[in-house]
Amino acid sequence: MLEVHLEARSERFDEDDDRWRSQVLLLHTALDEAAGPLERRFEPVPGTKGALSDMVLHLTGPGIVAGVVAGLTAWLKRDRGRSVRLTWTVDGRCGEFTVTTTTSDNDTLRSALEHGLRAAAGAATTVDETADPNGVPGD
Repeated sequence: MLEVHLEARSERFDEDDDRWRSQVLLLHTALDEAAGPLERRFEPVPGTKGALSDMVLHLTGPGIVAGVVAGLTAWLKRDRGRSVRLTWTVDGRCGEFTVTTTTSDNDTLRSALEHGLRAAAGAATTVDETADPNGVPGD
């Protein structure tokens, strides 16, 4: 099973702004509905009262990938200043993909996530030499 870590970002709001937190909660709700419950991991931050929250998507098949793509796309379209950073590790190889409304489309996002899913399932037994360093499949 592929674990994809999700980090929502904004050009307009600080991470601790209540308005931003409510927008991120809407993203999590949309992804919960589209792809199943998100796993939330909390790690204490030394010197602060709070904890860093790590959101994890468990991609178990193409249907879940389609749900994640739909949820992310809908959420991103609401504000041009939003982006989502997705990261994963498969067999010691890291992949990263940042999704914005202006630099990505559904097909690119779906392709990147499916590439990671295939690698996690063992379908790719060697490193894909056509992939770029961010884990995005080549042409």
